[in-house]
Amino acid sequence: MIQVVKNATRMCLPNGTWAERADYDQCKALNTAIPIPIENLHTTYIYYFGYGLSLLALSIALFIFLYFKDLRCVRNIIHTNLMATYLLIAICWITTDRLHAYPSPTSQKASCITVILLTYLMGTNFFWMFVEGLYLYILVVKTFSIEFVKITKYLIIGWAFPALIILCWLLTKFYFSNYDSELVQCPFQAQDEYDNIYKVPILVVLIINIFFLGKIMWVLITKLRSSNSIESKQRRKAAKALLVLIPLLGVGYMFVLVTPTHPTAKWIFQYSQAILVSTQGFTVAVLYCFCNGEVRNSLRNHFQRFRLRRTLRYGGEYPAHKTTYYRTTAYYNYHHHHKQHNQINQNRKLVINNNNNNNI
Repeated sequence: MIQVVKNATRMCLPNGTWAERADYDQCKALNTAIPIPIENLHTTYIYYFGYGLSLLALSIALFIFLYFKDLRCVRNIIHTNLMATYLLIAICWITTDRLHAYPSPTSQKASCITVILLTYLMGTNFFWMFVEGLYLYILVVKTFSIEFVKITKYLIIGWAFPALIILCWLLTKFYFSNYDSELVQCPFQAQDEYDNIYKVPILVVLIINIFFLGKIMWVLITKLRSSNSIESKQRRKAAKALLVLIPLLGVGYMFVLVTPTHPTAKWIFQYSQAILVSTQGFTVAVLYCFCNGEVRNSLRNHFQRFRLRRTLRYGGEYPAHKTTYYRTTAYYNYHHHHKQHNQINQNRKLVINNNNNNNI
C-alpha cells in the first residue's frame, strides 16, 4: 500500500510523453508492522489488573465516605478527594488505552483530549498527596495552627493549582512544541522539554512530602521514646506508621522517577512501576478505609442500628410469647447503644480539652 497523502511525481518528457516510471520516494508504506515487545504487553496486563482492582476498591471506599455522614470530617474529606483522583485516573487511563487500541480519526481526537485530562488528574493526585502531608504536618508538628487552615484552602491547592499548571503546559505545548506529525497525531502525546512545566512541580511536591514524612516520624519517635512501652514495641509502631504514610504521601514514586539503561534493570523497573502505579489507589483505599478503625466502628454501629430497627419494626411476626421479650430487648439495646455513643463523644471532647490545656 502507498500513502497517497505524499506526492508521487512522474517526469514529463520534452516530446510530451510521460516517463515509464513514477517517483514514489516521498511515499511511505502504511502497513509497516512495528513489533511490540512482549514485556510491554505484560506490563499492560498488569496496569489493567491493577487499575481494575483499584477501581473496585476505590468505588466502595468513596461510597462509604460519602454515604455515612458521621465520617465527614476534614481528614476524611481529604482522603475522599485523594481517592477520587485515583478513581478518575484509573478510568481515564483505561479509556485512553482503549482509544489507542482502535485508531481512527475520531478516536485520535478523543485520545488527545483524554491525554490532557489524564495529565491534569496526575497533577491533582500529587497535589492531594501534598495536602495529606500538609494536614498531617500541621496536626502533628504545628499543633496550634490546625484550625487556621480551612477545607476551602485544601480544595484550592488540590484542584485549582494543578489546573493552572496544566493550562500553562497546554498553551506552551500547543504553540511551541515541535513534534513529528507522522509519528504522533496529538502534540500533547509527544515528549519534549516542555513537559517539565508539570513534572517539576510534581517533583517539588514529592520532595516536600519527604520533608513532612521526616518531621512527622521524628515527632512520633520522640513521643514513643518518652513513653514507658518496650523498645521493640516502639520500633514496631514506628515501622507501622512509616509503612502507612509512604503510600499516602506518594514517597514510593521517588523510586520510579528515573528509568535505568541496563536491560535487566529496565525490565525490573517497568514491572515495578506498573505494579506500584496501578495499585496505589487500591493500597490507599485498604489502609485508610477498610482498615480504618473509625470506618469499621461506624459500619458496625450502622449495621447494629439496622438490625435493631428491623427487630422493632417486625417484632410482631415472632410468636406471641416471644414478641414482648424481643421488643423489650431491642428497645433496651437501641437506647443503651445511643447512651454509650454519647458517652464516647463526651470522653473524646474531654480528652481533646485536656490535651489543649496541657499544650497551653
